[in-house]
Amino acid sequence: MFLGWVFNLLSLAFIHAHIEEHHRKKYITLFLIIQVLLLGMLISFPLQGYGIYSITISTLHTVAVGLFAFWFFKDTASMGYNPSRWFACISLTFFLISALGPFSLGPLMVNGLGYTKWYYFAVYYYLHFQYNGVFTFGVLSLFFGLLNERGILVDQLLVKRFGNFMLIACLPAYFLSTLWARPGIIFNIIGMVAAIMQLVGLIYFIKITRSISVPVIKNVSLSARILFLVAFLSFALKLILQALSAHPHIARLAYEIRNYVMAYLHLVLFGMISCFLLAWSLEKGWLRKTGLTGIVLFVIGFIGMEVTLISSNSFHGSMISA
Repeated sequence: MFLGWVFNLLSLAFIHAHIEEHHRKKYITLFLIIQVLLLGMLISFPLQGYGIYSITISTLHTVAVGLFAFWFFKDTASMGYNPSRWFACISLTFFLISALGPFSLGPLMVNGLGYTKWYYFAVYYYLHFQYNGVFTFGVLSLFFGLLNERGILVDQLLVKRFGNFMLIACLPAYFLSTLWARPGIIFNIIGMVAAIMQLVGLIYFIKITRSISVPVIKNVSLSARILFLVAFLSFALKLILQALSAHPHIARLAYEIRNYVMAYLHLVLFGMISCFLLAWSLEKGWLRKTGLTGIVLFVIGFIGMEVTLISSNSFHGSMISA
């Protein structure tokens, strides 16, 4: 449900930021249909797994999102290039790419490959292009859109270079999610190249944020600045960890110690995505303004959760050794 909530917020934000008033009615109608289909998946999958009803509903959901993307591309084409629209289009494209993962699970199950490495390859394929494609490019779209609304100018060349590096790297970076199966050193090399490209993109993003730090401080509330900072640090740490995971030993360690995987997922979902969306929603007035104490407690809770996940395995290992 968390992934559905994030995409719901992103799609509403895309409509609000880029679609003209006279076009919005069809988007809102389609949005409501998507909510009904999400509810259908929430009910059908726990009851029957990959059955006729759940597969039908999930297929209709993907078709609906595909229609949303088609309308969005068509209705915003006349806008020309702007960073917010570009990142939004890439986000929607990655949603359609990621859908191939769930659709492949049915055939894999039918052919006796359920819960084999091929099954998990399909699951990680979906998760990779959701986290690193849909949500990453989605929040970047909202970030650059917010800067534009506040009249904060950014270097368009830096933004293009950053976006291109992240886009090109996202595709081969999927192989970083398969290294636990030891597919061969060539895949480690491909993953490392993709990770290095992401780090180059991060350097460009750091240059962008440094150039706008003063106007952001003046135009964004303290609560939002704290959340944006946590989101940025989580984003940077995510890219560094992905680069480290290209090493065979670290890739195997991450697979064998589930708490490390959970800590990484929480870093992305709560540290990067949730903190950013909370800050953005506060700045847009979509959420009621909250006190600084609440924001600080949220951040402390997130950090505490990460420390617990990482340290619990070390504590468990020391108890076994004793």
